[in-house]
Amino acid sequence: MTQDDNGVASRSSCIGHKGRGASADAVRVMRHLSQNTTMIIHDKRLPKEYKKALEYKLPGCYLVPFGVLYPKVYDSISCHPDIYFFQIDDATLIHAPCVSGEQLSVFEEGGIKLVKGQNDPNGSYPETAPYNAVRVGDIIFHKLDHTDPVILEQGRKAGLKFVNIDQGYARCSVVAVTEKAIITPDGGIAKVARDEGIDVLLISRASIVLPGEKYGFLGGASGKTTDGTIVFLGDINLHPDASKIKDFLQKHQSSYICLESLPLYDLGSLIIFQPLTKT
Repeated sequence: MTQDDNGVASRSSCIGHKGRGASADAVRVMRHLSQNTTMIIHDKRLPKEYKKALEYKLPGCYLVPFGVLYPKVYDSISCHPDIYFFQIDDATLIHAPCVSGEQLSVFEEGGIKLVKGQNDPNGSYPETAPYNAVRVGDIIFHKLDHTDPVILEQGRKAGLKFVNIDQGYARCSVVAVTEKAIITPDGGIAKVARDEGIDVLLISRASIVLPGEKYGFLGGASGKTTDGTIVFLGDINLHPDASKIKDFLQKHQSSYICLESLPLYDLGSLIIFQPLTKT
């Protein structure tokens, strides 16, 4: 990825919570998406300095703030994209029923296929985690007795393998580096993944900001572009295991982007799409 020395003007636009009709905001987003820009869905509470850094590192990206009008989960995760969405492939999102029609219309106009899930995240863990599965290659890891039934159905239709783990917040806990390599602080996930032939870097639970909680997760402080580039929401050099993380990424020939000098910030993952132009 190249950097724009002149910076990039802000291109984020907050999407409202109305019905399926396209508002002025939605039309504006659709116009940008039709140009095949990279769309990044993020928690609407993402601080301004992180937005500016993302726009600088990913010139031409379009930031789409996400939130729900009446969240039924606790505040620290109430606008986290990975609580409401599961990205089953590069073109498809499975979403919670509570996601607004206006937000969904933006994704549809960008050529993203949408599949409505069965359950809304609700209450406390693990009822908050039906969409927080993680796909690594042809495997979906999750606490399967709490996975939304639509994810199970769609995954089986796609010929994917489901592997049970004890952690419901799988997406938060895992950076899927390649189809055969992950980074995680969770020893249980690490063991199960290794049993599936996946190379694992086990890191410490440290240095990840998650407002309202003792700590966050590196998976929740990152996203992945369609070309496989890892985007860290903050500076990976501030993590105590930074050298090991960078060596692991190099080992698997995985490029990455980080936001220099900013603390790693868990805001429920960055969901990144390269929208397809409708014809």
